[in-house]
Amino acid sequence: MPRSLRPQANAHVSPVGKMIPLPRLKVSGVALAALALLLALAYWGYRTYAKSQLQKAVIELVKDSSDRLQAGLGVEAGAASVAKIDDLAQEVDKDVIELNRLSASPNRPLVDAAEEYLLTIRQILRSQAASQRYRAQVMARDSALRDHMRGSSRRSRAWIDEAVRMKDRLEKDYFDYRTSAGALRRLLDSLPETRKKLALHVGAAPLADESAVRKARQRALEDSRRVEDEMERARKLAAVR
Repeated sequence: MPRSLRPQANAHVSPVGKMIPLPRLKVSGVALAALALLLALAYWGYRTYAKSQLQKAVIELVKDSSDRLQAGLGVEAGAASVAKIDDLAQEVDKDVIELNRLSASPNRPLVDAAEEYLLTIRQILRSQAASQRYRAQVMARDSALRDHMRGSSRRSRAWIDEAVRMKDRLEKDYFDYRTSAGALRRLLDSLPETRKKLALHVGAAPLADESAVRKARQRALEDSRRVEDEMERARKLAAVR
């Protein structure tokens, strides 16, 4: 077929054989800009929603852990106190695990601040339980040593050896108590700063009460001094010559 008679691109052959040009489809710059704006708005809307949902989830976990901390700080030392505080620490550990399951990409600073806060709370409760556990052991060892020393009128080589062993066990428990009590005080000291960083993201409402933390720190300090005084008296009493 001669080149002049071949159908041309973008043309339509009419029933009578005439070539009718078809209109070209053009996408204007305005349409492209509108499409880009629509996509940007959709992405912004998704990010805003994701950030809002993350904020709600984090606040819930923070409040739960804060409530457990305040419950733990209010537990009086006693036979069942260590188990109760350990249970509270385990519940906070669950909050830490749940926090780590969340997608932090919508607000990484929020998640980082919340993680530091929750980990501090968990360690406070663990240290509190440990210090109470070792304190109870120190008191029991001290009482047993005092009972033993009351029999000093029947002093013998075996009696002296047992007194030395009892004092050594007491010193070990006291060392463990002093270590855990010191950790507890340091953690309580660090909590206000950790709390302050998180408050920038969630406000003060879901966070542990500052006055409760200060009181707990003061109690921990006073307890340490009392146990230290008891240890000094026990050392003098057990000075076997």
